[in-house]
Amino acid sequence: MRFLKLAIQNFFRNFWLSITSIIIMLLMLFCLSLLYNFNVIGQQIMVSLKDKMDLGVYLNQNIDQNKTALLISELENMEEIKKLDFFSPEQSLENFKDKHQNDSLILRSLETLNENPFGGLITIKFHNPTDYQKIISVIEKPVYQSLIQEQNFYDYQNLIHDFNAISQKITQAGISISVLFSLITVLVIFTTIKLGALSRQKEIKIMRLVGASAHAIRRPFLIEGGLYAGISWILNMGIIFSLAYFFQPRLQQFLELNFNLFNYLKNAFYFWVGLLAFSLVISLIGSGLAIKKYLKL
Repeated sequence: MRFLKLAIQNFFRNFWLSITSIIIMLLMLFCLSLLYNFNVIGQQIMVSLKDKMDLGVYLNQNIDQNKTALLISELENMEEIKKLDFFSPEQSLENFKDKHQNDSLILRSLETLNENPFGGLITIKFHNPTDYQKIISVIEKPVYQSLIQEQNFYDYQNLIHDFNAISQKITQAGISISVLFSLITVLVIFTTIKLGALSRQKEIKIMRLVGASAHAIRRPFLIEGGLYAGISWILNMGIIFSLAYFFQPRLQQFLELNFNLFNYLKNAFYFWVGLLAFSLVISLIGSGLAIKKYLKL
């Protein structure tokens, strides 16, 4: 308790420098937290894109049912395919009507036709976006060309590639900013602790003369650095959780993700512990360097 009391006295002795140290460390932790959250959201976006990636194969009308069954069977046996659904012409018509049930003009246009304008439809989802070329090579076999009316494939692969490129640039920028704030934090804590040690220089000298160990002299200053880390860490958690709670509904609405970032952060135990450990290491480095000179008095 005596060391903690001395650390608190040092904290308030250079109050504004202490506040500056906390703010700088808070900015460092905030950048790291934003970087972590961005990576988490980015992973969820990638999963969502891969899940949405599908291939629609529109079939002609009045086609050979045996060939259709052969095509479906060959596709279903491919390990690259995650899910395959086949819709008959009648099902395709009903799905179209359901999709446009509020569009009276389209529905009236369908009623004027004497026959079903739709053929069958095969929808395919992939395990991996890179596998779609293998599946297309099967669909484009000459034996199946009389069946195929059109292939509808949205090229999510390019979208995923572009998103990864942007994500890497943002991650690199975030790491660079975090490193910069880490160095600034060490420097500010070093200055704050050094001023505190300077103001207690005579006291430290007397302690050395009466036989106090270097560890006993160093400990209050290390605890003071730990206070900066702990306070910054708590403030950062409060800010990040508040932002996550506020933006959670907007995140789900804008990105259309079935993902709760707030709950995810509540369970991210190792991230928060790691962030606290990192802030303690940074503060102890600054404190240790600042007090080193005065241990030789």
